Amino acid sequence: MKALISIVLTFFISSVYGQTEKIVTIPTYKNYKNEVDTTLWFKWKHDLAKQINLKDLQTSTDTFHFRFWTDIQAIDLWTIDHKSYFGVVTNYAQRYDDKLLRKGVHKVGKVYSNQVFIDSSKAKQLFNIIDNLSIVDIPTDEKIKGWQQGFDGEEFLIETSTPKQYDFKTYWTPRIFADTLKEAKQIQTFVDFLYKDFKIYDYYKKLKLPEGSYQRNGIQGVEIKTNNLNVPGATKVTDLL
Repeated sequence: MKALISIVLTFFISSVYGQTEKIVTIPTYKNYKNEVDTTLWFKWKHDLAKQINLKDLQTSTDTFHFRFWTDIQAIDLWTIDHKSYFGVVTNYAQRYDDKLLRKGVHKVGKVYSNQVFIDSSKAKQLFNIIDNLSIVDIPTDEKIKGWQQGFDGEEFLIETSTPKQYDFKTYWTPRIFADTLKEAKQIQTFVDFLYKDFKIYDYYKKLKLPEGSYQRNGIQGVEIKTNNLNVPGATKVTDLL
């Protein structure tokens, strides 16, 4: 999905109050027409954010807002004064249109979602981990020498926003490069903390899903008939909870 040439698109947008300009940095690539286009990950998540009622961080005026995407969750952490900290986990599932799927067309027909708020102490704990690991300072993976791309695996996405800056970054399967790249080790350490210590997947169990076929990790393909949500691909949900 990515062409050989990749650059970063930087531009300015006005804030929601029209008083300041905000620098927006999004990874881009050159498509088959040699035209500069925003990465598909950004397009997908930007559209998805609207469907699951997430704030548009390109226009956010929060003092600092951090969003971490997995293929089934978005973790938002923010502060308006660096004294009070807030957080919410948005769980989501993209269900294929059953009629189209029977014709071999993989098109999402409905998105299910819910939100679970994080108490202030836990939000502050996550902020400290992000700060200690310098997550915000890590460039998008294509800007890191030795960080290659693949077709399978995981894709983690990070959005950060201040009143003057918005950044969208992608990180493909950091665990593969964690032994050789410092940046990958930092991202993977954060991922491990979310799942092992913070137990982020427990939040997902609060999302009740009806029977159906669901898209996983942006991948269209063979349905994986399992309830193990660690498996990427399209997952057949029969009795999830």
